[in-house]
Amino acid sequence: MKRFSLNISAPSLAALAAASALLLAACAGAESTTSNASESADTSTTTATTAATTAAKRSTTEAETAPARGASSGRCSDFSNQADAQRAANTRDADGDGVYCESLPCPCLKKGASKPTGTAAPSNPEAGCVKPSGVQQVGFSATKYPNIRRHFLDAVSEGWPATLVIDRRGTDARRDRLLPNFATRAGYDRDEYPPAMGRGRGSEGLTRGANPVGWKASVMLVPSSENRSHGSVMGIKLRRFCSGTRFSYRFY
Repeated sequence: MKRFSLNISAPSLAALAAASALLLAACAGAESTTSNASESADTSTTTATTAATTAAKRSTTEAETAPARGASSGRCSDFSNQADAQRAANTRDADGDGVYCESLPCPCLKKGASKPTGTAAPSNPEAGCVKPSGVQQVGFSATKYPNIRRHFLDAVSEGWPATLVIDRRGTDARRDRLLPNFATRAGYDRDEYPPAMGRGRGSEGLTRGANPVGWKASVMLVPSSENRSHGSVMGIKLRRFCSGTRFSYRFY
């Protein structure tokens, strides 16, 4: 029997060892890369899930706390007192303070209050009002209401009277007859001069148009926030006066 011997030189053995080491290192690197990729994918999935959950919670919270849109379908004239209008909360809040129909008589209810203040509404909504003989000057800021002032000056120059007369009865009817004749624009309101509550009785200029009497007036588009704030302020300043009281705008 012949014996075979494997003669491998030292340089060859060194090269073989080096190749084996490289192969093992490559395998270890592949395993590490796979592990890191898996960990990265798990982290990304967890982050995405957390973000989605947070967004869903935020959306739910906003939906629960957001005020209902289109809720201002009522009119102040639908209520006999301010407390009833406040409870309904379906009219336009002109100055955005959360208090509705501030020109209506008491009992009154403030935002967040549970009990009204003031006395019960009398059978005559103007009971307790005053009717001075002179013309009452109602002041408005020219800086805060520049477009209202411009409309007032233009209307008076066109022949509409500067002295107005309070006439609360028929206010909505006069407005409803007038405004459909004028186009609207997003972000703007149709300002009336003389205002609906300041025409309908008195001089000839305040009684233009029939069915109802005094429905005609000058109309101009002004920014909604300005018009509504002005209307609210005017209502507050005039609510202590009886129908038939004369008044006029005064800008300072």
